[in-house]
Amino acid sequence: MNRGLGMITAFLVLTVALSVGGTVMSKERNDCTRENERYALLEDAFTERTRGILEERGYRNSGVTVTWTRENGGARSYRVEIHHRGIGSLDEDEKERLTKALYCEEFCGEVEELSIVYI
Repeated sequence: MNRGLGMITAFLVLTVALSVGGTVMSKERNDCTRENERYALLEDAFTERTRGILEERGYRNSGVTVTWTRENGGARSYRVEIHHRGIGSLDEDEKERLTKALYCEEFCGEVEELSIVYI
């Protein structure tokens, strides 16, 4: 009888422990999902803004690729690749001016690092 009661008690303790662990993991997953959605909105806005600036400056149909990595602390670093044949012919000063025009305080303030590369 004691052995049966011990098994039932162990089973109940294990069930409660797994339920609590599942609840905590679910909350973490929801937080991560919300964070990813927030960054996705920022990325989309930044990409559209970048395309608009490039088009205004005569670089229609530029390819804009945004990739990111997450550091251990959770901070994100971004690399933006801009593909356009006309930008390749610019000198370094003109590329620097274009880079400054493309930086966006709303986006840059949220990320650890943003590098813009012209390909």
